[in-house]
Amino acid sequence: MAKRTFPLKGASLLMAGALVLSACSLLPGDDDAPKPVVGKSLPNTDWKAASAAKVAQGGDLRLAVTALPTNFNPQHADGAMSDAQTILGPTSGSAVRVTKDGDWRVDTDYASSVKVTSQSPLTIQVKLNPKAVWQGGAPITSKDMVAFWKAQNGEDNDFEVSSTEGYEDISDVTPDGRYAYDVAFSEPTAEWPRYIYPHLPANVSNSAKTFNSGFAKRAPSSNGPFMVTSIDAKTGTVTEKPNPRWWGTKPKLGSIVWRIAAPDVQAKAYTEDELDAINVDATTYSSTRSHGTIQQAAGIEWSQLTFNGARGPLKDADVRRAVSRAIDRSKIADAVSGNFGLDGVTPGSLVYVPGQRGYADSSSAIAFDRKEAKQLLAKAGYKAGADGVMVRKGKKLTLRMPVPIDTPTNLARAEAIKADLDKVGIQVKLKNVPAADFFAKHVVALDFDIVTFAWRGSAFPIAEAQSRFNPIDSSQNFTGVADGDINDAFDTAAATLDDALRFTRIARLDRRIFAEPAMVPLAVTPIVMAVREDLRNYGAAQFEQPDWTIVGFVSAA
Repeated sequence: MAKRTFPLKGASLLMAGALVLSACSLLPGDDDAPKPVVGKSLPNTDWKAASAAKVAQGGDLRLAVTALPTNFNPQHADGAMSDAQTILGPTSGSAVRVTKDGDWRVDTDYASSVKVTSQSPLTIQVKLNPKAVWQGGAPITSKDMVAFWKAQNGEDNDFEVSSTEGYEDISDVTPDGRYAYDVAFSEPTAEWPRYIYPHLPANVSNSAKTFNSGFAKRAPSSNGPFMVTSIDAKTGTVTEKPNPRWWGTKPKLGSIVWRIAAPDVQAKAYTEDELDAINVDATTYSSTRSHGTIQQAAGIEWSQLTFNGARGPLKDADVRRAVSRAIDRSKIADAVSGNFGLDGVTPGSLVYVPGQRGYADSSSAIAFDRKEAKQLLAKAGYKAGADGVMVRKGKKLTLRMPVPIDTPTNLARAEAIKADLDKVGIQVKLKNVPAADFFAKHVVALDFDIVTFAWRGSAFPIAEAQSRFNPIDSSQNFTGVADGDINDAFDTAAATLDDALRFTRIARLDRRIFAEPAMVPLAVTPIVMAVREDLRNYGAAQFEQPDWTIVGFVSAA
């Protein structure tokens, strides 16, 4: 069965890209620009930690996101592409909890055990915590998992799920009494921890109507230490308070209030003590860094250059290799991280991000080398014309690159790429396009030769990365090509349950893709947050999820 996935909306990609090369005017020439901290490597998690005993009881935590979700169901296509998951973080949990470096552990608030009982077929036994209940008081049981799987696996098209990925590979969910079940996969997958716990109660998963449209103005049932008590669309405010049916450790905070505001508005509110923590980009860093503390963690968002290998000169792998070699990726990365006083980070993998468990730099085939780039162009039959532009059979080597209007970050990155390619005789024609059309009418439509935007990593990245290269009609594949051998290599890596062997296979897979590049990773954007001095156990983190029972404030004493 083909995977049903929905592409990220253009706004999401633009927002991701907007964090890269933001406010390049803050770089050389600005007296207030921070100086890079040479050799500093960022931690996976940078929040101030404190034991529960040192966190005061009570207090209101004021946070912000950029948009109010139109659907608060994170499993729905619209909810998945919104801030719903961020807002609902304190209200939801799972049998597994992601750790600092992208690994996972069992969360005993939700499951007493999670273990592989068979590798052929891959079968996972989950024993639920019988104390766990949904917000209304109904226990979380094996029936919830059966219903959730059936809603997610793609067999019922009435459910507008964000993706069937993973769930469609589950062959059966077999209850073993009320509080235990076995999840059997038709194909082995190392990313099985994503798919073995119900994130919605059965009464939602059994109703496509409720699943699709029941959460436009309300949140799904909580199974976490907090619950949503109000959603005010007029004021752009979501309020959460302790869940009275929470069975675990009593949370410290008295409430969590999410406010909806643009990044610049968030920054102003933070400096005026109206918010306790915000995400910071290069445009808001200078105004917030003197208030509270600045936390910096390794990033998961990375900008990249995608080639359209379906047409024109880039159908030739040697031309793609030449473009890859001609770009000074470290200079682009330094521009990104330099805005925060940090060294640039250039990713060397198309699957894992630096700092993540399993990451290895496998990008030697696309290392910056102008001499090699020119030799590759000569191999492809190009010679420099009188104006320095490479020519083959009387035709100049010209690449078209759309850039969204009023997105200076994308333009700055595009101009840096253009300048580098010009030095090896590759002419780039930038085309300004409406931001609203950039994704739908150019990226998805493959109306480009080269294009730049950003992707995001995750703790379980293999299936997501695969969809960017295969199949050719994948909603995430914008390269115009697909390689059966590469697809097989992804399948093999995903099916490898042994961690060390899987990491080795991913590194080998990265090298194979870079050998005939369809995408060039450029720069990782660090996670930077401005955080109130006395806030503990919450802040900048690459993968680690906060324990919302101990998030709170330390007393003045």
